[in-house]
Amino acid sequence: MRFKISALILALLMAGTALAVAQAPQSLILEFVDGDNLDVVYPDMTTYSYSNGSILEGDSIPVGATVKTGAGTSVELRLTPNGTIVKLAKFTSFKVEGLATPERDQNGFTLVAGKIRAVAAVGSQYNIYTANTVAGVRGTDFSMSFAEGAKATLLVAKGKVEFGARGEGDAIANAIMVGAGQFADFFQGLVAAPYTEQQFSEEFEGLDIAPERMPVQAEDPVVEEEKTEEEETSGPSDSLAADIAPAEEPEAEPEAPADEPSEVESAVMDWLRDVLGMEIGSVTINGETWAKAVIQPTFTVGKLRTGLYIPVIYSENLFDPSTWYKPGGNDEWSFGTDVGWTEATWPQALLDAATDTALKIKFLEYGKPLVDPFFLKVGNLDSFTIGHGLLMRDYANDADFPSVRRIGLNLGLDQGGWGFEAMTSDLTTNEIFGGRLYVRPIPGFKLALGLSGVADLVPASVYNTVDAPSAAATYGDPAFIGAGLDLDLPIVTSDLLGIRLFADGAAMVPYVRNAFEYDGNTGAAGLRYDMVYANGNLKNWGASSGLIGNVLFVDWRLEYRYYTGAFTPAFFDSSYERKRSTLVEEWASYLSDPDTIDQSPSVMGVYGEGGASILDEKLAFELGYFWPWSAEATTLGEQLAAADDYLKATLVVQKGLIPVIDVAGSISYERKNFAQTLVGDIDGLSWFDENTTFSGELAFPVPGAPNLDLAFLVSTTVARDEFGDVEYRDDDPTKPVIVPAITLETRLHF
Repeated sequence: MRFKISALILALLMAGTALAVAQAPQSLILEFVDGDNLDVVYPDMTTYSYSNGSILEGDSIPVGATVKTGAGTSVELRLTPNGTIVKLAKFTSFKVEGLATPERDQNGFTLVAGKIRAVAAVGSQYNIYTANTVAGVRGTDFSMSFAEGAKATLLVAKGKVEFGARGEGDAIANAIMVGAGQFADFFQGLVAAPYTEQQFSEEFEGLDIAPERMPVQAEDPVVEEEKTEEEETSGPSDSLAADIAPAEEPEAEPEAPADEPSEVESAVMDWLRDVLGMEIGSVTINGETWAKAVIQPTFTVGKLRTGLYIPVIYSENLFDPSTWYKPGGNDEWSFGTDVGWTEATWPQALLDAATDTALKIKFLEYGKPLVDPFFLKVGNLDSFTIGHGLLMRDYANDADFPSVRRIGLNLGLDQGGWGFEAMTSDLTTNEIFGGRLYVRPIPGFKLALGLSGVADLVPASVYNTVDAPSAAATYGDPAFIGAGLDLDLPIVTSDLLGIRLFADGAAMVPYVRNAFEYDGNTGAAGLRYDMVYANGNLKNWGASSGLIGNVLFVDWRLEYRYYTGAFTPAFFDSSYERKRSTLVEEWASYLSDPDTIDQSPSVMGVYGEGGASILDEKLAFELGYFWPWSAEATTLGEQLAAADDYLKATLVVQKGLIPVIDVAGSISYERKNFAQTLVGDIDGLSWFDENTTFSGELAFPVPGAPNLDLAFLVSTTVARDEFGDVEYRDDDPTKPVIVPAITLETRLHF
């Protein structure tokens, strides 16, 4: 009897506590932030950013505020004193519509875009809205994801959620009940259906909550059925995997073996599956086929991404180092031993060891240019851009990877009132480098004024070693130097809508080391400012102005370009490394007789670019095109002769997008003089010459081997001889021979 009275008192105390919590005024607290790309827009439209410390963990989020997460950032919000926790994934916008009070026991939120997980505590009552749906929650664990017009998915791990269309007065219309182990998507019909483990993994990806931060009162509100003694004594699991409730009748699970891996061991295996990859196969380098065994682990921590490239590329014997490929003649596995660690040679040996170690870093990236206050890129990279790209845009130092491997560097720092960015194509040679310094002259205003410069100190070095002296004498051993001014003004900055206004002006001012003769004309030595200004005229310059931004997940760019004479926008681009020798000869013609280009037609045009990553980032695409128009050309032939149009197209398909065969792949094509090549063979142009960068990849799983993929890769690369020197065409010794690089490999992943 005494036990029953005590139990009754305890039950009344628990019920009273739950009622008191439910009736207490609720607050929404920013409890935990992973990353720093977080903005909170208050009802008065004031934006507070986590990156600058204007909002911090522990701060309250008021009614009417919108919480926005960006790339690499997730946050957890907690209702107090109730205890319910809501986790926002990256690229999510979440608005607080209302919080419970003693007079109103209902919390309300709107998922504007993105993905969330909600783990409700006992006594919680709230609705989560999207533009199309309403979810009525009374204590449960579930995820929601929403993309306007494409996706409105609810997936329930525990409990039940009432789910339906958003009707008049925000009421739930055509409601259904979605139970544990089920999901529903508004755009696929309001039907509750069992979800698969793959669906669960995709929807809950990035939504893990540490056990210590889980609501202490969280429980499954489903009406209890008769339990066995074993079920009554077992507690709920905090892991996401344990939350999956199958829609079918559960079968009795066999007793776990004694050697079942611990949580630590499981975590290690999960980490290995995420980061570790191995390739075994063949690769074409300089027209020869090599075998390879490569380990390529990747690591992602917040905004930091790192990829290693640990290769053994060999001709005959994997275990015989004398048959291993040496990029650029360098034995990358010697670590200074080929130089010798003696008292006299240790500095050279140390440098060689550092270079060999750095070559194992394929890339290291942190942050994004023009977005984050600090960004860093190191290694073999496919995109270096200075400012808005009038001088250098999408320059790549990895076009001939892995036959040529470089340690490039690109970094930037934004201190609010000023900032800079800098790059070099290779820390070991420093032939191509550039930078931009900018200031914001008006305190509190985002307008920035910048000064930029990019230089290739020795473009003629690309010629073969034997021919280099004669090339320098023939072409003056020039240095290509570009300088520019720019204006940058962010107008709207958010994940939902971003608009940035910019304007740039630039010119090329080459430096000639020695006087030379070309085609009967003499080119003077020195800094050739006469290429920009002579006889009171400004010439060979270019300008661009436009907008860069995003609408939800779609990134776009619209830009007007105007340039005169020999100036070319994005002079240092993705194919620049392949065109260095061609440009050396082209500019020798300009430098030996500048007057011949004074009357070159002025060219103008609009460049448009757009891209997006959709379907849970399993499908990504990008397309850009620039058509220049000469004001002085009167016929199509003259337009084509003056044209230097540009096409950029990329498509990426990730695993999981195509059912049944589950293939993945990508294709990328980038080219100048696209229209001229399209209409016919003009000046020896072809689809895969030095003006083009092309790569494609197709990977598919090996049947019956879940950890193996077969991959076929093809790209274009510059032909090189056994010494690593560039090979040139017989019909035009200034243009490199472009050959296909084909790789067939088996990829092992864990």
